[in-house]
Amino acid sequence: MQFRELSASELVEGFALLTTLRTELTSEAFDAFITSQYPKDYRPIGAYQRGELQVYAGVSIRENLELGRHLIVDDFVTYSGCENLSGEMVDYLCDYAKLHKCKSILVWGKQRGLSITDLEEFRPKRDVFLKNL
Repeated sequence: MQFRELSASELVEGFALLTTLRTELTSEAFDAFITSQYPKDYRPIGAYQRGELQVYAGVSIRENLELGRHLIVDDFVTYSGCENLSGEMVDYLCDYAKLHKCKSILVWGKQRGLSITDLEEFRPKRDVFLKNL
């Protein structure tokens, strides 16, 4: 499995997978969002197996007084039948957060292909799952 931030040419693949979760999302809205938010506020990350995108995670790095610097998983989606790869992506995102000096990682919102067992090291907090790093 190979994990990486999606390049500009790979965003089409990311969009295709993301629309299986966010069916109302248009390519124009996605392009406008990426243009205005990447890389400062939103980073598209993919998990590739045999050269094919299988898992997409849209993440953002934030900072506040309560949590300090933290990574938020805004979008998480797998292709049907690839749910078994979710745990590896979660592990990668934790490493990615540490690399970017985050103290914690939060998973929230609408997700697909992510199970509670993938988040067993996380604890519920309000509307999110939180893991201190």
